[in-house]
Amino acid sequence: MTPQKLHRTAATLETITWALLLLGMTLKYSGTTDSVVPITGSIHGFGFLCFVVMTTLIWVNNRWTPNLGLTGLLVSVIPFAAWPFARWAEKQGHLEGGWRFRNTETETHPEGIFDWVLYQTVRYPARSIVVVLVVVSTIFSLLLLLGPPVSVEDIINE
Repeated sequence: MTPQKLHRTAATLETITWALLLLGMTLKYSGTTDSVVPITGSIHGFGFLCFVVMTTLIWVNNRWTPNLGLTGLLVSVIPFAAWPFARWAEKQGHLEGGWRFRNTETETHPEGIFDWVLYQTVRYPARSIVVVLVVVSTIFSLLLLLGPPVSVEDIINE
């Protein structure tokens, strides 16, 4: 899968999970049911983490500027902004090309920790998928233990 297709897929996932979360919140605050928010919130949290990981990998692979990379990460916290950013990045050519380090005969060797992580990810994709899933699942589990970032009810009742 190319960086372009991977980023578009992650952005689509992020956008769909935002819609699910907002639907759940609408159901909760309209008095219909509040049982949907924990499920949609969890799904969105997982989609968010996946988008952040994929954006970071592509930032390193395509050698984005710090401003572009940080913007790519910032859009993950703005509802429905990931997908338009991905489309814009495609049109601007920021997602063109394949994965660096795919062919070790023609590519340079990794320089620095970020290139080394990218090298490992590209050269050993099956292992990398498992590692990414374990890392994302661990972070996801820790965030679940911590609970929601803000209690809207507490803010409203103050």
